[in-house]
Amino acid sequence: MTIEDIQDFNPIRESFKDVSAWKLFLSTCQVMERIYRLQGLKAAWRVVPIVWTIIWSVKGFSKFHAAEFERARSSDPDGNEVDLEEAALTSEEYEEYRVLGRWLCRRLNNLGPTFVKIGQTLSTRADLLPLPAMLELTQLQENVDQFPLEVARGVIERELGGPPETLYKEFNPIPIAAASLSQAYRAVLHDGRDVVVKVQRPDLSRVIVVDVQILAAVADEVMKYPSLCRHTDWPGVVEEFARTVFEEVDYIREGRNADTFRSNYRNFDRIFIPRIYWKLTGRRVLTIEYVGGVRINDRAAILEAGLDPAEITRVGANFYLRQLLEDGFFHADPHPGNMRIMPDGRVGIFDFGMVGRISPELKQHLVNAFMHTIQREYRDLVDDFVGMGFLKADADREGLCRDLTPIIDARFADGMSNVRFRKMLFDFSEVCFQYPFRLPSEFTYVMRALLTLEGIALSINPDFNFVDAAMPFAHRLVLKNNQVLGRAVFKEVFTDGKFNRHAAMKLIRTAASLTSSLL
Repeated sequence: MTIEDIQDFNPIRESFKDVSAWKLFLSTCQVMERIYRLQGLKAAWRVVPIVWTIIWSVKGFSKFHAAEFERARSSDPDGNEVDLEEAALTSEEYEEYRVLGRWLCRRLNNLGPTFVKIGQTLSTRADLLPLPAMLELTQLQENVDQFPLEVARGVIERELGGPPETLYKEFNPIPIAAASLSQAYRAVLHDGRDVVVKVQRPDLSRVIVVDVQILAAVADEVMKYPSLCRHTDWPGVVEEFARTVFEEVDYIREGRNADTFRSNYRNFDRIFIPRIYWKLTGRRVLTIEYVGGVRINDRAAILEAGLDPAEITRVGANFYLRQLLEDGFFHADPHPGNMRIMPDGRVGIFDFGMVGRISPELKQHLVNAFMHTIQREYRDLVDDFVGMGFLKADADREGLCRDLTPIIDARFADGMSNVRFRKMLFDFSEVCFQYPFRLPSEFTYVMRALLTLEGIALSINPDFNFVDAAMPFAHRLVLKNNQVLGRAVFKEVFTDGKFNRHAAMKLIRTAASLTSSLL
């Protein structure tokens, strides 16, 4: 994107061109009326702080995105291509967004568990928020207000039929973590095994129902403004969020998810999935095997333990990419608080309340889009966007292809080893904003998982490269349906047990050419 393009197009200005204070007031009243009919007066008044928080957050952080364009406009008077994402914040801007992030963190915490969960998601979205705000929101991953022990004891008694002091040999009354939806305690079983007891917050389901209804009403109002819904299916996003959060508050379902992961990865000696103790598990209480170690993003502690960050990122990336590209069943809440590096170097994963599913067709589209991107086959890439539901079939495909070409070429100019997924996503979003581009709701958690994965990996291993990590999986899926070809090229692609990217690319192009000649 050049300076001339930026001067002609500002997505922040375009997004709010048909929104006025009066319209926002009327829309808020519409939401309040709808919630009053559904839940009564108290719930209707809850709409006000929620809408107020949304409006001021959008107002504050839209300034960040607009500033990127203004900075780019003034940074190169010759009109050369500018990397918007790389532009650094000034010290004043950094402090401003840190304060704004702290305010938003406090607001979301005050609004309760539903919005703490939303804040946790935002804390990993580098494509939406500036770094200082993200750092403030990471406090919501663990530093959430605790609820009293007596409340937790009451939940345990109702769910499991007895007090924790009887059910467990030892039960530490001091919580080890307070999360958005639950609180966790260390305990010891009567056979001596260390466990964690996860206890759900009181009245959680009722609170979430009201909040989801409010968010759904807000989303429906937003859809009345064409410029605000051009690229996002807001009701679909709320529906997907509601589905995952209601699944997450059912600990029976979470336990089954954990058992599925444990079965899928039983032969992976570098991955540890903790055991669920079903006799001490109910819908609102979960007893799970204790996972020791250090947080996965604590590079200093990892090095102090004598472990190799590069190997850890390799194992973690392989684990997540297999979930997304092979199993089609993935952990949808992969923040650092849910992962530990154990003393023996294994990567421990827990908290399986939020999971996502990808159909075989969607997996193939993802692989195709990845391969077409790195091979710079832009027309095919645009077709992939249509196939995944990102782009309407009647969109200007040639125009999008033409606009994507210089962006992707510039990213790959220094070689694939320097490509970053977050930067590619930023580039795509700037171009695609000008087209009828919409992210389907089911992709929300896929993109979140990929962004979080890369962010965690880079925090402990600055040399981590997403392309190198994903290529073996893409290669396997490309050749999956042709076993003869797969066996013939396997030794060529994997030299001395290491993946040879250049050989793979050459062979994949050859395979594509052979396939075309046979059709």
